[in-house]
Amino acid sequence: MPNKTIDANAFCPFYVKEGVMSITCEGIIGASTVSKFNTEHDKLYHETNFCTGKTCRGCSVYTALMGKYMPPIPNKAASLRH
Repeated sequence: MPNKTIDANAFCPFYVKEGVMSITCEGIIGASTVSKFNTEHDKLYHETNFCTGKTCRGCSVYTALMGKYMPPIPNKAASLRH
């Protein structure tokens, strides 16, 4: 049975819904991206550490989507100080 607590506690802005062994997020390409897990423990670990945690960094879907919305900051050449 899905853990519907995640629906209320999701911190990640890209979270859409979850299933018994999957989490659906905004799509990287297309409407949605579905992450499937081998065990419920693996899915719960992901939910706890990325979806409902205060930092989503480390989640591959989050990282890809942030790259879509926030282009990388160009590196400035180092200035010499004398």
